[in-house]
Amino acid sequence: MDYSILTGFATRYMMTKKRTLSTILKQKDLNTIDGILMVLIDKHPDFSQEKIGEITLFDGASIARALKRLEASGFAERKVHPTNHRKKLVNLTPAGKEFLSKVKAADHKISDQLFEDVSEEDKKSLEEILTHVFNNFDKIDIPK
Repeated sequence: MDYSILTGFATRYMMTKKRTLSTILKQKDLNTIDGILMVLIDKHPDFSQEKIGEITLFDGASIARALKRLEASGFAERKVHPTNHRKKLVNLTPAGKEFLSKVKAADHKISDQLFEDVSEEDKKSLEEILTHVFNNFDKIDIPK
């Protein structure tokens, strides 16, 4: 198999999505990290800043700056953990959820355009193949 087409596709796919989504985020003075955090917070309400750091591998300062921007935009809020007052739990506001839905719609539009000439059968086959390949990530033995 010539893996260069896969590498080329993955690179171009992510760059196209990043450019498009960055344009939308910039309209609200947000950046890619802010967008990533919005998706994560939406999927995992009430995660602490520390948990967000563990999952994203972003440093604490980057997360704090991103959350400050999201709060200033009215898209996220931090509240004190009910039993551990040193922790803050993060959630999207209704405005944040509404903006994220616009971002996701733009993201889906890109994918729809990329696959518009691909049959439903081929899309299903691609999804099955990619699922198998994705699951193989856990089996990779990376040398130390």
